[in-house]
Amino acid sequence: MPEERHSYEAAGVSIERSDRATALMRSAVEETHGPEVVSYPGGFAGLYALASYREPVLASSIDGVGTKVLVAKTPGSYSSIGADIVNHCANDVLATGARPLLFLDYVASGRLDPKAVAEVVRGAAEACRSVGVALVGGETAEMPGLYGDGDFDVVGACVGACERADVVTGERVRVGDAVICLPSSGLHTNGYTLARKVLADANASFDDVPQGWNRTVGEAYIEPHRAYVREIEALRAAVEVRGMAHITGGGLPGNLPRALGGLGAKLYIGSWEEPGVFGLIRALGDVPEEEMRRVFNLGVGFCAVVRDEDADSALAALRESGCGARRVGEVVEAGGVEFVA
Repeated sequence: MPEERHSYEAAGVSIERSDRATALMRSAVEETHGPEVVSYPGGFAGLYALASYREPVLASSIDGVGTKVLVAKTPGSYSSIGADIVNHCANDVLATGARPLLFLDYVASGRLDPKAVAEVVRGAAEACRSVGVALVGGETAEMPGLYGDGDFDVVGACVGACERADVVTGERVRVGDAVICLPSSGLHTNGYTLARKVLADANASFDDVPQGWNRTVGEAYIEPHRAYVREIEALRAAVEVRGMAHITGGGLPGNLPRALGGLGAKLYIGSWEEPGVFGLIRALGDVPEEEMRRVFNLGVGFCAVVRDEDADSALAALRESGCGARRVGEVVEAGGVEFVA
């Protein structure tokens, strides 16, 4: 009997599938490149020319989309996952005062599906184009044994830059400053383990259309994470922004204090719109309000802190950029976040 020969393909990793995925996504990636991206065909790293800065500071962020990938698998909405990871990381960089410039993605799976991976990356490329970020590189990893067939994970990293004098740390925040909220599109990329469990325990389905809704639960759950790059650029051109917070895992109580330089905030309940998906989760799972605030963004995707006297100008600038921003509270002496009626 002939001795069995081992190969990478027989072990579960296909170089051909990886090459096919790369070919499917190449044009979408290249469309994000401007003159700052240095051509380096077949190179080992993406190159980006950092110019026009006197005293540049680089800002970087890396994150994943968590168990939202399990929601994307159900309706096959892979492109939205690509947008999610770009916008999440870009918002994190933005909150430092830096302008997001370049992005890299990482897609890992048990058995690589070239079309699905290409859809993820095309979604990422489209999100990059919409906010002026270059997708300069990435990695697709096939790891049978670590991931099961059909399992995958998506991670991204973003790098931005600004002048040292333009870094926003929260140290200029003062008591009485206004807290401005920029609305979220829904769950964004946080709290999906709880959001999925609530649905499963209630024997509800992604295909359900709740009373008063014009879309399914699955469509609400998969709604892409919103980016705020254009809006914050318009805001900073109009007024001094003293603090910024991207409202992700930990919600308002866990993220807003990071932008306040040791101070706290008083937020007025009902001063912003809450997307219906949060009410659904709250009701189906009988989730306590404190837990809802700790896990979800509840309709606030990003916060900016400005001087009280600049609040009206800030809101006007944001509304001109197409963002339905609202003043939701003010900075107070005591630390943390207090929700008041």
